[in-house]
This record gives sequence, structure tokens and C-alpha cells, in this order.
Amino acid sequence: MKLGKLLAGMLLSVPAIVLAQANIDNGTLRVGVRADGALMPQEISPLTGITYLASGADGLTPGCACEAWGIADTVSNTSGFTGSSVGTIGITSESFTATATTATAVANAFGTFRVTHAFAPSSATNHIYEVKVTIENISSAPVEALYGRAMDWDVFPTEFNEYTTLQRGSSTALVFSSDNGFHTADPLELDSGILFVDQDVVDSGPEDHGAHFRFNFGTIAPGAKVEFTIGYGAAGNQVDALAALAAFGAEAYSLGKPSENPPGTPNTDGTPNTFIFAFKGIGGVQLIGVDAVNDAAPAITRPASGTVPAINVLTNDTVDAAPATTSNVALTAVGTWPAGITVTPDGNVLIGATATPGSYTVSYQICSTVQATQCDTATVTLEVTAPVVVVPKAVPVGHPLVLAGLGLLLLGVARRKLV
Repeated sequence: MKLGKLLAGMLLSVPAIVLAQANIDNGTLRVGVRADGALMPQEISPLTGITYLASGADGLTPGCACEAWGIADTVSNTSGFTGSSVGTIGITSESFTATATTATAVANAFGTFRVTHAFAPSSATNHIYEVKVTIENISSAPVEALYGRAMDWDVFPTEFNEYTTLQRGSSTALVFSSDNGFHTADPLELDSGILFVDQDVVDSGPEDHGAHFRFNFGTIAPGAKVEFTIGYGAAGNQVDALAALAAFGAEAYSLGKPSENPPGTPNTDGTPNTFIFAFKGIGGVQLIGVDAVNDAAPAITRPASGTVPAINVLTNDTVDAAPATTSNVALTAVGTWPAGITVTPDGNVLIGATATPGSYTVSYQICSTVQATQCDTATVTLEVTAPVVVVPKAVPVGHPLVLAGLGLLLLGVARRKLV
């Protein structure tokens, strides 16, 4: 039996000791942080989960205060969880500090883990608050750490009837996902989902649902730690939310957005607010954004006429984790390229007959055709060589070929004399 279940009676019968809590904001978002690292502290007004200040709407609070995190050790089959709506089992707050814009909650999980949630505005975008999560093994034996986080979307103006998007990505640590934002986030508790489990979905619903992610961070030795980052946020529409996810570097994420705006009018563009729940540092590749990768072309000989291709720079570039093509990116040269060296819209670097032999490093930029502000720049290293010119070799006097030619010449002269 799990220790969390054994402690349930005691913890639910004794009032929780709340050391502190805070609503923090960066001018675009307000986030409510409990002393244990969950969201929506009940003792502070206004009740806050994730509030988009531009619309004044909170993506979590209109319904139940359903947001929670949990942790488990599969070796001992022990777990704990905490959240405003699900209560607290096996988790105790060790310390809490906050400023107007930041907060750090340190919690002890059943004497096995120390879990730190450090909240701070993202340096990449003002539409996301980053939460650096550190899981430390404070026991004397190796553990296998599972971490879960769940939230129920309640998005204005169609609270309880949202579209949910969930993208799992390629994370090596993500072991489960669903749209069940009401879950306790206990990693050892089963979850059958609401509409789906373990699927990538776009605009699922409308339904009263959210997102639940569960990770397995593997074996952690005594005194060792693992770290990853959560992103909470909001933007005025889905396009801007995706741009924020690109700046954040999301490897897995969920979006919550209204199904109608205004009510009665079907809407999928995410206005007036699209909410963000994302993760990075979980062993996956970035899902959103443009990634241009540096290239080095093999040495290429300048042609006598026309052009020859040296390399295609789009081959290793990606957009939203998919291969870059002329349909999803626009490519331009950056700076002044040498005469005779050009790049085509489809990524081919061409060497022309006027190119001067030498070594070059040139730059190019690709931008998303969907979100023009999503761009990245890379370099191309080139080596151009001159064509080899074949010069006829002089034949020395006395060489058999010269003597044979002289003989034929004299024979021709003799024949003309006889005639």
C-alpha cells in the first residue's frame, strides 16, 4: 500500500500548515503560487491560477480549483500529491519565499524527495512564466522518480466548454498524458482520461477538460537531482501562443482556448485568450519554432559556365519539428554574398562561373510562413576551387614523335619534287 494512502487519514484530519503563498505577475500574466508549489492559493484575493491581464480572465479558476502535482518512487511504491481541490497527501512545505515577480516553494515528499518549484518570468517571452523544477533524492537509497502535473482548463468566454490541444512530442521521459485535468496527479493512480489518453490532439472538444502529464525521470542516486522546466502562460490568440511556445522551447504542451467567441459564434483562433501549459528539459526536441542549423559544404569546383549546386541548406532545418520546405519557410540570404555564389528559395547554394576561388562563410535566414516573427539564422561554410586547366605538353627535340613527324615532312617534300 502506498505511504500516501496510509497518511491520508492523518493529513486530512489535521489542518495544513501554510507557511506563505503569493500572487506574482510580470505585467502580462498573474500566477498564484501555494507554499507547496501548486497553483491557486485559496487565502489570497483574487483567486489566481493563470490570469491573462489583457483580458482579465483566468484560465483555471472559474470552476473548481483543479490544479495539482504529485510525485512517486516506484521502488518503494510510495507516492504523494497536493492541490487546492484534491487536498494534500504525503507532501509538506519546507520553505516558501516570494517577491512581486518570483516565488520559490520547497516541499518534502514523504521523506524521500525534496521538490523545489522556482517561479520566474521567462526571459524569452512575457507570455510565459517559467517554473524550474528540481527533484532531489534525500533518502539513503536509489529511487525511481515519477512526477505528474494536471490542470483543468476553464477558459473565458466558454468556461467548462473548451477546446484542448495536447502535443506529446518526442520526450524520453513522458510516459503518460490525458485530458483529465481533474486528476490528483498522483503518479501511481490510474487515469482513464475524459476524451483521450496518450494521444496528440488538436482542438479536442468542446468539452470541460484539461491536461495531465506524467514523467518518469529514472533512477536517482542518493543526493542526486533531476531538473526540468514547466511553462504557464497565455496570449491573445493561438498564433501568439504558439510563438510564445517557440520562444520558450516547448518539448510537450497543452493549449486551452474558448470554443466560441463571442458565445454562440464558433471560433478556433483562440481569441481573446489562449492559455499555455508546457514543458522543456524532458528529453525531447523543441516542438514549436524555426530551427536553422549550420552547414559545411564539400569543396566544389567552379564551373566553366552556368552554375553547380554545392549544398541544400534546408536539409537539416526544421519548422515545428517538421522538415523545412518552401511551403513552411521563406528563405533569404543575410548580408552580402560573394559574386557568383547564390542561394535559391528552395535552399540550394549555387556556385557560378564568376565565383572567385577561396573559402567563405555566408549566412541565411528562414522564417515561418505561418508566423513571420518565428525566424532563425544559420551559416554555410564553402570552399570554391578553380577548374583544372589542361595545357598541352611540349614534345622535346629528338623525341621519336618529332623525328617521325620530320620524316613525314621530308617525304612529302620529296614527292612534290618528283612531280
